Order: sequence, then C-alpha cells, then structure tokens
Amino acid sequence: MRRLLILAVAASALTACRRPEDQTTGSINRAEVRQARSSLPEAAVAQLDSGNASYRDRDYNAALGHYQQVVDKAPTTAAGWFGIYMAQRALGDSARADSAMERARSLAPGASLIHPTTRDTTGS
Repeated sequence: MRRLLILAVAASALTACRRPEDQTTGSINRAEVRQARSSLPEAAVAQLDSGNASYRDRDYNAALGHYQQVVDKAPTTAAGWFGIYMAQRALGDSARADSAMERARSLAPGASLIHPTTRDTTGS
C-alpha cells in the first residue's frame, strides 16, 4: 500500500516536471490508492495534498513545509519524504534532498517512480 501511495503522490506532483522516459501511472489501481491514503491520519493526507498543490504552483518553500508536516504526523509515510526530496531539489539543497530520498526509498523499496533526477525542476 505504501508503494501505491508513493506512486500516486509522485504522479500528481511530477506532472509539471515529467521527463519523457518516466513511466505512465495509468495502471495504478485507484481503489488501492484510496485505501492506502485512508490508512494515514487525516491531517497527514491534508498536508500531503497541500504540499502537492504548492509544488504544482512552484511554491517550493510552502510545499516543503507541508511535506514536513506529513512526516511529523506520520514519519513512515514515504510520500512525505519523497515530497521533501522534490521540494529540496527544487530549492537547490541537494544534501537534504538526497537524505529525504534515502528515507523514501527505505520506506518504499522498489517504488518505480522514486528515482533521482539531475534536472532543474524550477523551470529556470
């Protein structure tokens, strides 16, 4: 279930910065994603959604704050750590991004959308 949740979060947050070789996420079972989300505290889900919205709006500082709230409320949520990774990369903090990526990978081993990128996600 954690894998599905991280895939769903990655799919929605990466829409604006998708690389051509990224896999599509059309095969994700939406019912399983809803079930995985329902296992999280409501406050964590709300922060995750807000983080994704802020990231899509390119407000990376706000996104980082929301994703940090996710891991504060539910520290074993790989999606929160992956969000921190994305926001930190966009803000240019590679060391913190890499640390968050390692945590996400440890919590969701094998999640295929969790891969590092060297490309600038800020669009500059």
